[in-house]
Amino acid sequence: MSKTSDDRNLSDIEIASIEQYLNDGKSPAEIGRLLGRDPSGIRKEIKNFSSFFGSRKICDLCLNRKECKIGFLCKNIRDYTRCSRCKDCQRAAVVCPGFRISLECDLLKKKHICNTCQKRKNCEITLRYIAYQAILKHEAAQNASHAPLKFESLPQDFLDYLSDRICAGISPDIILNRLPERFLPYRISVPTFYSYIDKGLLKCSNLDLKTKVSRSDYGTSEKRRNKTPGKHQLNGRSIENLTEEELERPLGVAEMDTVEGIKGGAVLLTLMIPKYSLMMAFKMSGKSQAEVALKLNILEFKLGKYFKILFSKIIPDNGSEFLDYEALEKSIHGKQKRCQIYYTHPYASYEKPYVENNHILLRWLIRKGFDISLISDEKIIEILNILNNYPRPDKGYRTPIELMEEELGKEVLKKLNLKKIPIEELNLHISLID
Repeated sequence: MSKTSDDRNLSDIEIASIEQYLNDGKSPAEIGRLLGRDPSGIRKEIKNFSSFFGSRKICDLCLNRKECKIGFLCKNIRDYTRCSRCKDCQRAAVVCPGFRISLECDLLKKKHICNTCQKRKNCEITLRYIAYQAILKHEAAQNASHAPLKFESLPQDFLDYLSDRICAGISPDIILNRLPERFLPYRISVPTFYSYIDKGLLKCSNLDLKTKVSRSDYGTSEKRRNKTPGKHQLNGRSIENLTEEELERPLGVAEMDTVEGIKGGAVLLTLMIPKYSLMMAFKMSGKSQAEVALKLNILEFKLGKYFKILFSKIIPDNGSEFLDYEALEKSIHGKQKRCQIYYTHPYASYEKPYVENNHILLRWLIRKGFDISLISDEKIIEILNILNNYPRPDKGYRTPIELMEEELGKEVLKKLNLKKIPIEELNLHISLID
């Protein structure tokens, strides 16, 4: 269906005619009749595409500045990040169709335009309909509503970097928030990144994404469980005995758990420092109280003065391997206690959420059912370095190692055999057997 004469966009000749008629003192209704246009359309044209002239025409004075979301007004886009926010550009006010400023002028309130005003030479800023400026504003409005597709202008090395990091197991959110400095001008949004993957525009697919999977609904169990507090909890060893401040997991309060490979086989003892989201892990031949105490003895010896700083209070679950709290608390340096143990309630894994959530990351590398006895101690250290160099969104996209080094220095990292790995080299797809 073709457009009528009133529906067509104004031509450059018609825009020039509007300026001339306004300079001659004609009203919008008269201009509409002369051009064969609806007068209301002429009024909207004059209102929306008139320009402010004068030294005060800057975005800081615009009435719409706070709510302004206009971007890509120019034809030549140099920086996608900066050009998506035109209000930060000095050139924006010249062509912006949304620029508005408050003018205290009685004559302007009557005429709505300064084209025919004889006193405009004495004003700091005027509102006039100029054909050339109106044409520029029409082009800018079109550019803003039809911003160019970013993908077509993104450099290939940036797209290759995105694909490589996805294939290495890094999430899109982490990739975009830890971009190398050379790629910052091309940063895109997370939804845009996902859409590129869905459309097959990158050298990766949804299968390479760690968490974009469907999960089966296992339902709820009707089996009754014994929630009677154990002896260790009745002796004041419950998580309920921690203060409100300690429940927020400040430095010194840690969480402890075990990760099973095959049933009855070797396990990993995991210790979590929530303040940094930093995890430690030690291989054990099985779930025994003696081995848990032995691993804590070794850790206390390695860390020295740092053990008390990091593990003054430890929160495990009610697993049988953790029930000998006296052995876990006893220091290698005599009868004094090295820490205090506080147990969660039975079947309440949500009371130690930090270690449970980090087990999700650990399971990316060590799948359920894998025999942990086949993993060497050196490989466990490699796994810990990968996990502790993975940026955490809740920590401002900083890594656990960066946070610990900032507060405690490099010495403690050296004692734990932890080192920094650049995000460009991080790879969550490793072989567990040397």
